[in-house]
Amino acid sequence: MAESTMMAQTQRRTRIALFDNIKGLLIILVVAGHMMQPIHNDNPTLSTTFDIIYLFHMPLFVFMSGLFAKSTYRNGSLNYDRIISFAVLGIAYQAALLAVSSKDITLASMLRFASAPWYLIAMAWWGLLTPLLSWMGARRGMICSLVASFLWGLVDMEGGFLALSRMFAFLPCFALGYYLTPARVERAANSSWPWLAVFFAAIIVAARVASPHAYEWFFPLVYGDNPYGPHVAMGVVRKIAALGSGALLSVACIKLVPRSTSWLTVLGRRTLQVYIVHRLVRGALTFQTPFYGAPVLLGPVAGSVIIVVASLALTALCATPLLEPLANGIVAFPWRKKASRLRASVTRIQEALWSNQSVEL
Repeated sequence: MAESTMMAQTQRRTRIALFDNIKGLLIILVVAGHMMQPIHNDNPTLSTTFDIIYLFHMPLFVFMSGLFAKSTYRNGSLNYDRIISFAVLGIAYQAALLAVSSKDITLASMLRFASAPWYLIAMAWWGLLTPLLSWMGARRGMICSLVASFLWGLVDMEGGFLALSRMFAFLPCFALGYYLTPARVERAANSSWPWLAVFFAAIIVAARVASPHAYEWFFPLVYGDNPYGPHVAMGVVRKIAALGSGALLSVACIKLVPRSTSWLTVLGRRTLQVYIVHRLVRGALTFQTPFYGAPVLLGPVAGSVIIVVASLALTALCATPLLEPLANGIVAFPWRKKASRLRASVTRIQEALWSNQSVEL
C-alpha cells in the first residue's frame, strides 16, 4: 500500500500542469460546442463561437492524445489492453447515445460513428498504428500520415463508418503529437515565436467575428468526415486552409494557456469521463426534454449566457471525482489477462466434464 501510494505521488509530481490545463480548456470547449450545436445556426453569437471552437479544438485534442500515446507501443510491445479499452468504450458509448437519443440500436447504426463516440474508436485505430509510426520514424511517418489524410479526402464514406474518415483526417495531428515529446512542446510554449501564431490566430478569429461567411468556403472540412466533392483541387486547398487555421489556433492556445496548477489542471485529468457523460446528458436534453425549444435560447445575449453557464455547470458535474476511478479503471483494464483466465477456467471445466463422462462410460 505504501509503495503504491509513493508511485501515485511520483506520477502526480511528474505531471506538467501546462498539458493538463490545455486538456482542461479543450474539454470545456468540447462540452460548449456540443451544447451549442442544436441551435447555433439560429443564434448569431453562438454561431460565431461555435465556428471558432470547431476550427481547432479537435485537432489540438488529437495532438494531445498523440503526445501521450508513447506507452501504447514501447520496446516492441503493443499495449492491446489500452486499444481494446477504447474500442469497448466507443461501442458502449455509441449504444448508450443511440438509446438516449431514442434511435434504433441496429448493426448499421452501431457501426456509424457520426457523433462523439467516433473519437474513442479513432483512438483504438491510432493505437494500432503506433508500431507503424514508430517503425517509420518522424520524417517518413509525418509524410505518410499527411499523404493518407489528403488521399482519404477522395473517399466519400457517408455516415461515419467505423470512424475511418475522421481517423484519417486527423491522423497527421496524432502523428505529430506522437513524434514530439512533452519537453519539446513545453520549451516551444515558453519561447517567443508562438506569439506570431497568436497574432495570426487573432486575425482568423477577427475575420469570423466580422463576417459570418468568413469560414464558409472551407469550414465543412474541419469536421474531418466530409470528402472533397467534385472539385478535388479546390477540396485540397480547403483542407490545407482548415489544417493551417487549426494549427495556428492550436499553437496560440498552447502559448496562452496558464502554466500554474489550478482547477483547470484537475479538470484536465478527468477529460475522459467528461467527454463520455456530457454528450449523453446533452442527448437527453435534446430528445427527452423541451430545453432546446425555448425561444430564449435564440437570443444573442440571453441565449448565449444560458448555454455558456449550462456548459460550465455540466462540465463541473461530469468531472465529479466519483467517476474518475471508473473511467481510469476501464482504460487500464487488463483485458488479455482476464481473457486468458477465462479460457483457462473454461478449459478446466471442459476437462472435468470430459473426465466425468469417461468414468461413466
